[in-house]
Amino acid sequence: MRRPLPVLLAALLLALLALTTVPAQSAHAVNGSTSPCALRGQGAGLNAGQNTDYTQFQNPIGTKNIGVVYVDFPDMAGAGSVADYYNVLSPAANWMWNASYGKTWLNMQAPVNAWVRMPSTSNSYGFPSPTYQQHTQYVTDALTAAAGAGANLAAYDMFYIVPTAYSRISRSSAWSWSPSSPVVIRGTSLHWVATFGTDMWNWGYKEVGHETAHSFGAPDLYAYSGDQFQYTGGWDLMGRISGWGPQYFGWLTWKFGWIGDNQVVCVSQSGTQNTATLNGVEYTGGYKLLVVRTGGTTAYVAEARRKAYNDSSACSSGVLIYKVDTSVATGQGPIRVVANPNAPAPPTGCTTLDMAAWQPGQTFYDPASNVRFTVQSADAYNSRVNAIKW
Repeated sequence: MRRPLPVLLAALLLALLALTTVPAQSAHAVNGSTSPCALRGQGAGLNAGQNTDYTQFQNPIGTKNIGVVYVDFPDMAGAGSVADYYNVLSPAANWMWNASYGKTWLNMQAPVNAWVRMPSTSNSYGFPSPTYQQHTQYVTDALTAAAGAGANLAAYDMFYIVPTAYSRISRSSAWSWSPSSPVVIRGTSLHWVATFGTDMWNWGYKEVGHETAHSFGAPDLYAYSGDQFQYTGGWDLMGRISGWGPQYFGWLTWKFGWIGDNQVVCVSQSGTQNTATLNGVEYTGGYKLLVVRTGGTTAYVAEARRKAYNDSSACSSGVLIYKVDTSVATGQGPIRVVANPNAPAPPTGCTTLDMAAWQPGQTFYDPASNVRFTVQSADAYNSRVNAIKW
């Protein structure tokens, strides 16, 4: 059974002196958006913008047929049954189904349900930090070997390449094709591949959610230098795969097209404000985002988070407020959660940002952008939030 649709609180309008209340503006999560709050990404690579290039990246909507290819090496024979590896990764299908509100299903199948021998040793491909050329060679060798063992590569939208345990392929990575120099194997052009490393035994099936989201165009939200989790704490598995609140930010679900145009409330003009009853991003239906645009590539976003479904182990629940800057590169903090100075001390295992959810009666104000969010009320499923842009 799919998750329940909570009854939303009735919408109320808040009148403030010197401010104009504007109705919720339509927003769109894919190319060609005309919403003033749907910020464009910068460049053709991974970014937090809404204008995903579905030539370069995979459209998230629908069933994705995934070919799971198990590889071993001349220096490292396959360890154990491939079924054990499948069992580690396969729960990702249900996780993605929940995260997408039933709009994306990962149909994982093994075109060759056995170990496929690679032509080179496991230390031949530059892991843990291969160049694009080395990574491409690894992908090419693996799928050429799979095709030689009988795999029909044309039957799949994407591939997961899974190495034998204890190999030197230590790190999982996403590979995306280059339209100017495509890799073609037996007449099939490769587009999207996630190559898993031995780190999958630490991260488990959530590693699938992270790497697959890269094929949808999502950037890394953890930091490439310094404290890895300085930007988002344990929210969103693009920031921390093992985080306590791994559900994708509402901003990314909008980018992926998993929430509709009528689920985003936009404030884009100075001297305006709006109030929205935000339904937790873990649930189906209702408003999901209250967005205040602050510049050409920037916005503040409020969303409700609840300890439910994919976020059942979250350290806090309430309203997350974060800043989006689509000009910031992947790994440099394109999404940054705003810490709540009034939050309780984090319990063991949680961090300050894990406790960032804002509660009724609490207000965030950024004097630099003249934006204020106030959490007015909350129940088990919803938070009512007012946003003002002076």
